[in-house]
Amino acid sequence: MRHEAAKVSVQVWESNGILLEQYAYTPGTVEPLPKHAHAEYQLGLSYDCPGEYTYRGARHGIPKGSLSIIHSGEVHAPSDRTSLPTPAHFAMAHLDPRWLQIVAAEIVEKSADAPFFPAPCITDPELNRLFLVLQSVSDRSAFQLEQDTALWDFLTHLIANHALNQPIVQPVKPCHAAVKQARDYLHAHFTKDISLQELAEIAALSRFHFSRVFRKEVGLSPSAYQAQLRIGQAKKLLAQGLPIATVATMTGFYDQSHFGWHFKRQVGTTPGNYVGVAAISS
Repeated sequence: MRHEAAKVSVQVWESNGILLEQYAYTPGTVEPLPKHAHAEYQLGLSYDCPGEYTYRGARHGIPKGSLSIIHSGEVHAPSDRTSLPTPAHFAMAHLDPRWLQIVAAEIVEKSADAPFFPAPCITDPELNRLFLVLQSVSDRSAFQLEQDTALWDFLTHLIANHALNQPIVQPVKPCHAAVKQARDYLHAHFTKDISLQELAEIAALSRFHFSRVFRKEVGLSPSAYQAQLRIGQAKKLLAQGLPIATVATMTGFYDQSHFGWHFKRQVGTTPGNYVGVAAISS
């Protein structure tokens, strides 16, 4: 009996030079892929279907909910079943080794090689969460600071917890003056699409150190703090009766839809509903 071929849909986008993919398969037969290699690290997370890779001369099972890691330049191929009885969904990221080398170097505060991960797959719920945040912020055209923060959070956790010869992460030391400089800059330029690198340079710290010390002293990531400033100003402008589209532009959002997503996330309701409440209250 001939089985129907599975249909696949793919979403692809790029963030910080990283290729991100989301795959969705319907039930059916799947054409096996040949052995191949990538110049980048390949990371994959299966949401609802276990898999298997031929990698480093052996077959490695990838349980559902585990993150697989294929190193740059290493030959591999999927070796799991060629028929899917149920729908399957998974996410992929292709990372330039340079990114892992940069983050590793900032963690140890000296030059470092790209880290090596001995396990072909990792089961770590927090790592999965950070991977999905990275996918999410890149998918919805988030601000640069939000994309940078998601990337650094994910890579820091990955390297610090799962690399061979894990680097020792030193305790966070207070840097009140540096954090104040960064906060003052954000208050003065909260509409600017600033990068984590720019903020770290203003604070005269590495991106790794700046992100940690800012969170420690402020209680929020730099990107969450900037979003809070934008929405705070937006609420004032909406209360003054300015049109939603105008407020979106004035507070640095790409468009009204982008503004609405962030507003609801911060306030719990849409700008339109908020305007109605403000009008009733005045």
